Amino acid sequence: MIRNRLQTPFTNMEKQMNRRHFLKATVAAGAVATFPAPALIAQGANEVVRIGMIGLGGRAGALTPAVEKAPNAKLVAICDPDATRLGSRKEKLGVEKAHADLRKVIEDKEIDAVIVATCNQWHCLAGIWAMEAGKHVYVEKPLCLSFWEGEQLVKAAKKYNRLCQIGTQMRTDEAFRPVAQKFLHEEKVLGKIESVRVNRFWVRRPIGLRETPLEIPKTVDYNLWLGPSQNLPIYRRNLQYDWHWMWNTGNGETGNWGAHLLDDCRNDIFLDKVRVPKRVMVSGGRVGMNDAGESPNMMVTYFDTGNIPVIFAICGLEDKNERGSVGPRKGPVHGYIAYCEGGRYEKHWGHAVAYDNDGKEIRRFEATSESAGGFVHVQNFADAVQAGNVAKLNAPIQVGFDSSCWYNAANFAYRLGGAFSKEKAFSVSNTGKMHEILDTMEQYMATQEIPMNAETFRLSPILELDEKTCRFVGDHAAEANALADLRPGRGEFVVPEVTL
Repeated sequence: MIRNRLQTPFTNMEKQMNRRHFLKATVAAGAVATFPAPALIAQGANEVVRIGMIGLGGRAGALTPAVEKAPNAKLVAICDPDATRLGSRKEKLGVEKAHADLRKVIEDKEIDAVIVATCNQWHCLAGIWAMEAGKHVYVEKPLCLSFWEGEQLVKAAKKYNRLCQIGTQMRTDEAFRPVAQKFLHEEKVLGKIESVRVNRFWVRRPIGLRETPLEIPKTVDYNLWLGPSQNLPIYRRNLQYDWHWMWNTGNGETGNWGAHLLDDCRNDIFLDKVRVPKRVMVSGGRVGMNDAGESPNMMVTYFDTGNIPVIFAICGLEDKNERGSVGPRKGPVHGYIAYCEGGRYEKHWGHAVAYDNDGKEIRRFEATSESAGGFVHVQNFADAVQAGNVAKLNAPIQVGFDSSCWYNAANFAYRLGGAFSKEKAFSVSNTGKMHEILDTMEQYMATQEIPMNAETFRLSPILELDEKTCRFVGDHAAEANALADLRPGRGEFVVPEVTL
């Protein structure tokens, strides 16, 4: 029986093939062979998008139930280089196909799409390989470690005519987001938005500092685990999860939660009209940790958008006198505050509240995307794949790349930082709530007997970005672009340059 293809958003794909690709893409049963070819699904009323899950860490724990819940999606394969994870999940999920090597999933012609829920260093390469093989891709955030590799993933979606969705699930909330945006921008109940404060106030404890490098568990295929990242000695306690705080494999809290929160800000406050900030300046440090981590746990980033200043405040330093506390803050634990002429709008994780200038609550908004986890976002991805319509995606990969420029630019600025000077930081004008946040952070650090000075904090140069080219310009452009243009690769795992 000849089987039907999933629809694709483009035509004339055969023109892009060469002979090698053609031979790889040959299929049986009389179906037309193309490469990259959309995977096949069986005829009948219960057609589903067959998904392979690449990576079985924390995010997969949320996304796997989402796939199982979606009526038009089916989990058919799982993958992880950790044999312990792989074995337990295979038994629990009852899937037949379980691989250590993601390339086994990618080359499987019975799979229509993959979800990339790996460590961050794998996100772009796994996505590019999958789309080259004809798969549609749902890729977890943060998107990339450098501008360059993120751009390759965006180009791959265009070149191979695949749907690619970034995993910022808050963009799939039809009940909340349009109503909130209408409240802010059409009804303008609070008047003009003057500045924005983004918060991530959550305890991050030390990850250890070993005297000798970590011995990799024998259950882990470490070559596959590393992928395109460099094989550097590890001096933290654990291999898993704490890779977030190392520049070789992670984006720090700036990209871990900033990928959500800054994307929310871009979407709600700027309606996606501000692709990248014009200027970026960072104050911060990794304080009170004494561990192997590299990314800051205290950080204040100023984003100059040309109009509304945005300040992103991160505080992960645990109060030594109150377990679980990170000191005082204004607004959400993780979310943002829009300060307006007539009051403020606070977006929390799961709801939002508008207040007038006297602090009186005037409206409350309930959000569902956070409480529903990734389900609605995965459902949106499956619906778009079945329709073969990239316009149906709520978070197309270009949106993910634009938001990645915010958190990655902040990280680049931090890494280029020098000795901290509060006076120098305060000499910059129109920085919204930056002064207030730094003052409060300094006071909190003092209660922990940690001074905010040149030994504990860094102050970055002001980095300037060209929106059209996503390149740094002006002072310190060469150093910043060296980080932005990083091309990850090691041995057989090299992020390729994608040409259109």
